[in-house]
Amino acid sequence: MKTLLLILPLLLFFSPVSFSQSEPFTDDGEVISYMEGKRFYNSDNGLDISYGYISAYNTYGIHVLNKNGAKFYFINVEITAYGNSADLYGMSPDDGSNFGFRLFKGKLIVGYGEEGQSSYFLK
Repeated sequence: MKTLLLILPLLLFFSPVSFSQSEPFTDDGEVISYMEGKRFYNSDNGLDISYGYISAYNTYGIHVLNKNGAKFYFINVEITAYGNSADLYGMSPDDGSNFGFRLFKGKLIVGYGEEGQSSYFLK
């Protein structure tokens, strides 16, 4: 019985669930799977950010919706996975401007590491 009590905590510690929580982003596919169906929101500036299919351009990309209902799209998204975070950057098909963010599990940060960065949380 003592052996079982000693082994049980080790099994819980080394379970596949604990590995997936500590390093959710090892490649582009994991980042896309995580982002699918999720929306991130910042109540201070009223922006809603998501990733998904953009039918007007027949591709996948970043969707940004502002508090006035205006939609902005960023395509040709480059994804870099770092393990506990990932960077996503895309280009506006309208004017060529860039937009990107650092993604963590449960939140994303626009302007990561810069003055004036803003955090967005799962909606």
